[in-house]
This record gives sequence, C-alpha cells and structure tokens, in this order.
Amino acid sequence: MQSFHKLTEPEINVEINTVSDKIDKENKLKILEAKELDVQSRFDIETFMGLAQIKGLEGMETVELLEYWSKWRPYLKIYLFGRKKGYLAVYMEREVEDEIDAIWDESPSRGFKFQALVQTMIIGILRELMPEVGQNQCAPVPKPGMILKKSLSKVGLELFDEGALNYKYSTLTYYPFRDGCDSCYLFSSCPKVNLPRMEGLFKANKDL
Repeated sequence: MQSFHKLTEPEINVEINTVSDKIDKENKLKILEAKELDVQSRFDIETFMGLAQIKGLEGMETVELLEYWSKWRPYLKIYLFGRKKGYLAVYMEREVEDEIDAIWDESPSRGFKFQALVQTMIIGILRELMPEVGQNQCAPVPKPGMILKKSLSKVGLELFDEGALNYKYSTLTYYPFRDGCDSCYLFSSCPKVNLPRMEGLFKANKDL
C-alpha cells in the first residue's frame, strides 16, 4: 500500500518560500532596452536570384518585385536589444505572411519567388547594419536565454527553445556582428557544417 507524507507547517513554508524566491528572481531579471530602427536597403538582384534559384529576370518581373518591395517595406520591423552589445531582430509582420501564403496557394512558383523577395529584404537590412554578413553570409543565432526571451516578449516577439522566432520570415542574431560558428546556437544542425560530412558519407558509400 502506497504511503503518503503529510507536509508539516515548516515544510509547507519552505515550499512556499522556494516558489516565491523563484518568482522574485524571474521578476528581477534584467530586461534589455529595445529600440526600433528605420533602416533602408536596396534591392540586391544577385542575392534575390540566388534565393529564388533563377538565372535571370525579365524587365516586367523586376518592376513587379520592386512594387512589392515598396509595398511590404513598412511591414519590415527592426529592433536592437541592449546598448553597446546585444541582439538584432528583423522580421516581417503577419500581413505579408498571409499575403505570401495566398499567392503560394494560387501559384507555388510565384509564392517561392515572393518568399525569396522577403528573405532578400531581411538580408539587406542585416548587411546595412553589419557589413560583415556580406562577407561571411551568416548571422549566428544566440542561445534562447531567459533574459533574451523576456526582452523580446516586450515587443511581441517569442523566442522558442529551438532558436526560432514566432514569425515565419525573421532572424535574430548578435549585435554588433559576432563571427564564428561556435557562437551559433544552431551550429549542430547547420547545413553548412553538416553538408560536407554528408557528402563524405555519400562518397564513402559510393566507393564500397
């Protein structure tokens, strides 16, 4: 027969105090100062074509892309968290997500193209603020710590434990730029790191 331990008054007080201490600790966490930025970037055709996996653009296609670029730019949000050192978040608001989803339902090829356009917009902002990204083509993702999560929540951003934000088109990285794969929370699942290993595996299997 299973026995149950009845808590005495001192034990109850200890448990209550432990919970209270935890709540107090969470409430006292330092919140990083959030500052919204207004940064403009140009339409980089080479970056777009790489993301869209195309080799060229017709004149009318370029005109249409530029129209959507101007239309969607007000929905692109940019936030700095922290003062001298901190984090940079860039994301596209829900209205654009929904519009791209609708385009995708009508034409997957057009949906893919406009998805690449939004990705180009985000990369453009990263390069404006951190030119090093243009050289390394990478923006390391920080670890989802409690202070960072709580700071992001103040502007409506949620950082999941896997390192992703609650917006489909978004990125979160260190600011100023921090180089090196070792500083990236997603290092273990990064395609740039794992692809050479997979290629080596395929080559080994081919030689068998």
